[in-house]
Amino acid sequence: MDYTKLTTIQRDVLREIGNIGAGNAATSMSKLLNRKIDMEVPSVNVVSYDEMMELLGGPDEVIVALLFRIQGVAP
Repeated sequence: MDYTKLTTIQRDVLREIGNIGAGNAATSMSKLLNRKIDMEVPSVNVVSYDEMMELLGGPDEVIVALLFRIQGVAP
């Protein structure tokens, strides 16, 4: 399977999984910091590791990121 060519439904499912996880993380962070946390709906891009690093600002940029590795066959 060519993972760079996801269907619209597959992208929507991945975006929703990311949205749920990010929402839970934002809620927890909000409780820890006792302040409102704003977030945006996550985007879904299928890129190589090197492309991802450039999208996030390059090797000299200080960032916080999550990498989700999804393995195996799923319908």
